[in-house]
Amino acid sequence: MVDTRRVLITGVSRFWGGQLVRRLEASREIERIVAVDTKAPTINLQRTDFVRADIRHSLIDKLLRALDIDTVVHAGLIVDPRRATARVVHETNVIGTMNLIAACSGADSPVRKLVVKSSTAIYGCEPDDPSFWSEAMTRKAPARDSFTRDLDEVEAYVHDFAVRKPAAVTTCLRFANVLGGAHSTPFSRFFDLPVVPTVLGFDPRLQFVHEEDAVSILEQAVTHDRPGVFNVAGSGIVLLSQVAALLGKRSAPILPFTGSSIALPIFNRATGTGFPPHLARLLQFGRVVDTARLQSQFGQLEWTTVGAVKEHARQRRLPAEVEEKPHMYESELEEFLRARRITSNGHGDEAPRRRSPRRPNPRSRARR
Repeated sequence: MVDTRRVLITGVSRFWGGQLVRRLEASREIERIVAVDTKAPTINLQRTDFVRADIRHSLIDKLLRALDIDTVVHAGLIVDPRRATARVVHETNVIGTMNLIAACSGADSPVRKLVVKSSTAIYGCEPDDPSFWSEAMTRKAPARDSFTRDLDEVEAYVHDFAVRKPAAVTTCLRFANVLGGAHSTPFSRFFDLPVVPTVLGFDPRLQFVHEEDAVSILEQAVTHDRPGVFNVAGSGIVLLSQVAALLGKRSAPILPFTGSSIALPIFNRATGTGFPPHLARLLQFGRVVDTARLQSQFGQLEWTTVGAVKEHARQRRLPAEVEEKPHMYESELEEFLRARRITSNGHGDEAPRRRSPRRPNPRSRARR
């Protein structure tokens, strides 16, 4: 069993890393949290050290060893094409993951737990797909887009880590499409359109996971030992036509049956949704994953798939909350390592240790 004390999290400037940091800061069992990203976080960090570093570079190995990191959470995969150029997305997802896991796999690496945020997009989307994808299944068709190809490589690196370090806990979380009021995703922007676009003759089966459930699963993977690969989605399914009805909108068959590679850029320019190619076929053939393994190891999620859609619709009708101003940092990796002396508890001694904030009780919600 891994005693999680010192955690490194990638992708803190994005939703997943930032929200996970917030939750872990409330845990008294976590001694130290180190957040790594090329951009400053958009939340105020209470007791987390931010290091401006690029996981595409090998210096990450030095950071893991210098701070004696025992748990690494790779939440920095880019799944939204609006976040970066295609080249940056590929290099971050593939080269960055390769360097990070190589650092974790070293003979002198202190890492004993690796948690990776992946996607159910790895199963692909074909007309003859199984009704439910289990974690043990693999698609027959080759990847049709660069993002799915990147996922293949990412999970291959995760598998190699599990083989090289069998004593370590390796957790790979394949998330379905996420909905919620705080996080902008391709589907949330897609459903914000005045009408819900569809493909003529298709009404795909879909699954969603609420953003708070998704962060809760990440947190549990850090604070508990949950080795293996897990599909993460709200239970049940929903048809695209049902989503439109739940949102109180009409659907319109305006997307072409073929030629999505040509039509999608035009659609994105016209609507500003930034809908990625790997989701285009989902609007035709859908995808449903088996979550029995997740429920047996992590427990039941708070929101079902339909519940996540309903909650998304409810939150979208509320006034937008005022976003926090970014808390800027300027330290570079080498400066960070030179400036701090590592003590037995993992904290530098140049500043008094802050007390962990007491985590508020979550507000009660009706189960969907």
